[in-house]
Amino acid sequence: MPEKLRFIHAADLHLDSLFKSKSHVSKALLERLRMSTFEAFDRLIDAAIRYQVDFVLIVGDLFNEEMRSLKAQIHLRKGFERLADHAVQVYVSYGNHDFLQGAHYPIDFPENVHIFTSQDVEAFTYKKKGEALANLYGFSYVEKKVTDRKVNEYSRKGGAPLHIAMLHGSLDTNTEHDVYAPFRLEELYEKQMDYWALGHIHKRQFLSEDPPIVYPGNIQGRSRKESGEKGCYLIDYDNGEWKETFLSLQSFVYETISLSGEHLDTPQELERILDEAKSLVQRNDGGVMLEVILTSTHGRLKKWQSEGLLEDWIELLNEDEGEEDHWVWIDRVRIEDKPLLDEEDLRKGQHFTGELLREIEGLEDGELENCLSPLFRHRKASRFLETLSVEEKQEIIEAAKTLTLNQLLTKEGEHS
Repeated sequence: MPEKLRFIHAADLHLDSLFKSKSHVSKALLERLRMSTFEAFDRLIDAAIRYQVDFVLIVGDLFNEEMRSLKAQIHLRKGFERLADHAVQVYVSYGNHDFLQGAHYPIDFPENVHIFTSQDVEAFTYKKKGEALANLYGFSYVEKKVTDRKVNEYSRKGGAPLHIAMLHGSLDTNTEHDVYAPFRLEELYEKQMDYWALGHIHKRQFLSEDPPIVYPGNIQGRSRKESGEKGCYLIDYDNGEWKETFLSLQSFVYETISLSGEHLDTPQELERILDEAKSLVQRNDGGVMLEVILTSTHGRLKKWQSEGLLEDWIELLNEDEGEEDHWVWIDRVRIEDKPLLDEEDLRKGQHFTGELLREIEGLEDGELENCLSPLFRHRKASRFLETLSVEEKQEIIEAAKTLTLNQLLTKEGEHS
């Protein structure tokens, strides 16, 4: 076994993401958002040079679209050229977003870049001073959807003491992403690899410590579903021991903060509570795209929202954001104005409200999708919509339930 080896494991760069759903932000901020994936990539290259790694692994979805822009490809090449100047090797596989048969004009990369060019699992051998230190296994998506169990094609080959597998795919039980190149954890164990470098899932996580089976997540969050710090892992192998260090790369983060609006008596007080929310998430290392949840039971927040007063305050507080490096943009304010009531008693009741509650809570996934399908099929609206996660679907149901109860109980109160 080699005594020491150091590399970076990254995935899901999604260079040139357009942030179409953020067209409402200021022009200056929109430009910052659209440059964010490039800036995160530049930090990745900086880190590889600073930590003097042997090589960099990038496990799929380097580009956000199959039509890779020339701008994104040239930016990528310049980064790889910087690594070549420091004798850092790069191993690349392509994923479902940047599959090889996509409509694009490829460019040449420097000799330090090694690309898996087949949908069959292949192997490269990393050598240092003429000595083989590691075999690296992987494949690229030739077509957009790979549903085969590619894990079955991985097998250790001789010639190197360490075996590192790159796989852009997901557990076959995953419910948050489209399941491509599915696998079970036991199948990865059976292959007896020393390290599994995974990609496709945008949330960093360890599926196993021994051997390390790792998702680094994406390098830059692009929606509220991708909140918190984003980056890559610096991996050190030292005499049989693995050490994984997370490196933060993002230009800005998505954050959510919940505050009580129970004490708010006038619309003017919205300024203070929204300012407070901004101050609580302010960062010294970039921007924040902020969602604020305001909770109450008195109904005033919903009223101010319907009158447009909440939106006016948001617009005023966002006015100068995005001009400086450290910014906080209020992206959304969610009002949870729930009346004080006993939902359990209402649910059990043999009346219209109880029946409606039971119907809403028994709503099945397919029924919700049928309700939403006209919106997702809309020629203009569909361009700004992303697939809903399980949590987002539940959020829609809860919001519908709260709105319905508010309306029903208000009407009942008016007629009692």
